[in-house]
Amino acid sequence: MGRTEDEIRDKLRQIHLFASIRDDEEALERFRKITRLTSESRGTVMIREGDVGAEMYIVYRGAVEIQKRTRAGDNYTVVRLSSEDNVFFGELALVDDDKRSATVIATEDSEFIVISKTDFVKLGDERPDIGLPITREIAKILASRLRKTTGDMLTIFDALVSELQQ
Repeated sequence: MGRTEDEIRDKLRQIHLFASIRDDEEALERFRKITRLTSESRGTVMIREGDVGAEMYIVYRGAVEIQKRTRAGDNYTVVRLSSEDNVFFGELALVDDDKRSATVIATEDSEFIVISKTDFVKLGDERPDIGLPITREIAKILASRLRKTTGDMLTIFDALVSELQQ
């Protein structure tokens, strides 16, 4: 195995989404085999909000900015992510066929580990012991986001009611 393959496996070990296979060399290698490495230049739009996507990305080297569009059509930066943060984006595309919820732009020349939905589903069908725990982690991420959104909505509702009562 080449140096890059070892480095990719090492990076996968650092991503919390893959905690369940972190110490299983065979499972980690099996998962690594469905990945591909891609390079993108600074300013490249990796994902465009509203487009349908079928890939998840891990920031291998470099950095990205995640942007959302307001109802008025303005873009604002939600967060900046760097490879040192052991981050990923686009994970929902592994479990659904809906539109992307944000725009992701490379803020410097970067490399990404890419996992396609087709390969992930095939791996999960062949090796549920690998795919199911990862899918559960994605479900936990979704549950956490839903709880946060619900809390944010209640805060906004309370503020509105308070304002109307004055």
